[in-house]
Amino acid sequence: MPVKVKILSHNKTTTAEKGTLLADIISTAGINLSLYCNGRGLCGKCFVEIVKGDPPACDAQEKALLEQRHLGKNFRLACKHRITGDVAINIPATSILQKTPVLETGLRLDLEVNPSVKKYALVLQKPDLQHPYSSLELFERSLRKKGLYISLEVLKKIPKTLERGTGKITAVIFKDFEIISVETGDTTGDNYGLAVDIGTSTLVVELVDLNTGKSIDTQTANNSQMKYGADIVSRISFTYMDPKNLGKLQEAIVGDLSRMTKQLLSKNNIKPTHVYEIVFAGNAPMNHFLLGIPVNSLALAPFHAAFQSLPELSAQQVGFRINSSGKAYVAPNIKSFVGGDISAGLLAADMTARKGNILFIDLGTNGEIVLKKEKRIATTSTAAGPAFEGMNISSGMLAFPGAIYKAERKKRLTLHTIGKKPPEGICGTGLIDLMAIFLNQGKISFKGVITGKNKEIPITTNISLTQKDVREIQLAVAAIKSGIQMMLKIHKLKKDDLDGIFIAGAFGNYLNIQNAMTLGLLPSIDPKKIFFIGNSSLAGAKALLLSEHAKQKTEALVRKIRYVSLATNPMFQDYFIAALDFGWRGDSQ
Repeated sequence: MPVKVKILSHNKTTTAEKGTLLADIISTAGINLSLYCNGRGLCGKCFVEIVKGDPPACDAQEKALLEQRHLGKNFRLACKHRITGDVAINIPATSILQKTPVLETGLRLDLEVNPSVKKYALVLQKPDLQHPYSSLELFERSLRKKGLYISLEVLKKIPKTLERGTGKITAVIFKDFEIISVETGDTTGDNYGLAVDIGTSTLVVELVDLNTGKSIDTQTANNSQMKYGADIVSRISFTYMDPKNLGKLQEAIVGDLSRMTKQLLSKNNIKPTHVYEIVFAGNAPMNHFLLGIPVNSLALAPFHAAFQSLPELSAQQVGFRINSSGKAYVAPNIKSFVGGDISAGLLAADMTARKGNILFIDLGTNGEIVLKKEKRIATTSTAAGPAFEGMNISSGMLAFPGAIYKAERKKRLTLHTIGKKPPEGICGTGLIDLMAIFLNQGKISFKGVITGKNKEIPITTNISLTQKDVREIQLAVAAIKSGIQMMLKIHKLKKDDLDGIFIAGAFGNYLNIQNAMTLGLLPSIDPKKIFFIGNSSLAGAKALLLSEHAKQKTEALVRKIRYVSLATNPMFQDYFIAALDFGWRGDSQ
């Protein structure tokens, strides 16, 4: 005969057969219970209060968790107990599966926190003459999991840890099958990871609490590889000059990120040994440079990467001093120059769940374009060059204090600088604004020619736009524009068929839509369909760090994305030459 279960905290009543697991009843009622340890009664994250009905007996592990969390005698783990009669319960907020935002700019993605690295506080049963269990057996029995993998390095640490811990031990488990660390006492509150965006010009490292999903702090820096070349092609060429130069590029990126990590941890009083995983999201060449993998295959046709996806690597082997058994995960490359920054970005934007025809654009040195038409997804890349980041421009600079990032023309030209400092140069978004203003004023023709006699447009006493600068912007815009136009043409879509355009990258945050449309950088559609989603590469890296399911989902996605090679398409040259004219004419011109 069915029994009645009242869930008072959620104002729900349901019925179930006797002997049904309480966790299953709660789940069937549509409540996302936190089952962090996969229902093995180890984590103490699914406690419920028995308000009416007799609380079942609990074992030593459950009693220890009750004491640890200072809970009353009527609390029980929902994953361990089956109902035998009518019952009324309360579910505390701490037992509900928590979500954390990993992308809040333009689009909001809330992710359920379920990291690959989890920590469990254990009270190990001591071996005796009748049951002389080995140390590893004690862990397996306490973790209720057989066949756990453990490295020799970690195994060697167990005896001394057990001696110091007087039975209270924390086990750090990776993917529910590997013990990557054993620690004295209860250190479950210290579980951290790093999400890393490896940009061609800039680097971002985010320190994340793996228990809550919350960001603790962020560090940014220039990519010191820039001294070997402002763009990816230059750096690939640099490795061709001398095989030893690959080592210099790897040393530069690992050195940068290691310094940033050290500063972050020191600033927030976190031990490196309490950081257990790093997730990297970068374009395909940057992923190769990070790992010290030769980029020869990306330098010559058919321009293929050495790998698409990799299993977790040893962080120590990659060159990072976190926990000695810590892991390193590289967001999977898609194809050719479309790398892990894009696969991470698509995850952050939840691209596969979006309805309609969606365009995803990353406006960087290497412009990547992804088009989703119904359930099919295709991608391509264009060599936009570093102009959008202020590079190769006479007065150009990165988005640092003093950079003009916004310009307006009303009665006069008004300039806005980062940090409200005196103008020192122009960054990418400022260039777009100024170019659009000068186009509308007739100071630059739609063919990209400065119409004045001096072939130079003064902006301040020390900053001006030259004909060469205009040409650099012209080439960058044409690369993106022709790529978008060809992707639409190949998939038999017109610009007005698009249901949304997602613009990724920090560049997009300050981009003026109307000015971008004036140049032809974006198709002229309803501005309400355009969303700036910020640093989706970093957001995706954070999502991969916080969710094992997100890793599986992303690896499955990259295998189904079709790559479109623009260089081998006979239409490309015509499209690119036509796209050199500023503006967007119709669907193809």
